[in-house]
Amino acid sequence: MNTTTCPQQPVLSPHPVAQLWHGIAARWAAHLEGARQAREFSFVADLSADTLRDIGAPEEMVAHAQDRRDSRQQRMLDLRQWRGG
Repeated sequence: MNTTTCPQQPVLSPHPVAQLWHGIAARWAAHLEGARQAREFSFVADLSADTLRDIGAPEEMVAHAQDRRDSRQQRMLDLRQWRGG
């Protein structure tokens, strides 16, 4: 006997308030998933360019990390010059 399983889809009520509630819940779940992915990516994005190369990150990500580090150093130099030090 060959049976296939299908993922359970939530049964939407024909009631407009229930439909609205399901839409809000789905958008909130999508928002939470996007926030989780952003947190995970920010951890990787804070790694140095050399570390990213070592783990085999795409060259675009390595270049972005190097640009971030260079701009951070330039801001620190500008701040020191502005303060007279």
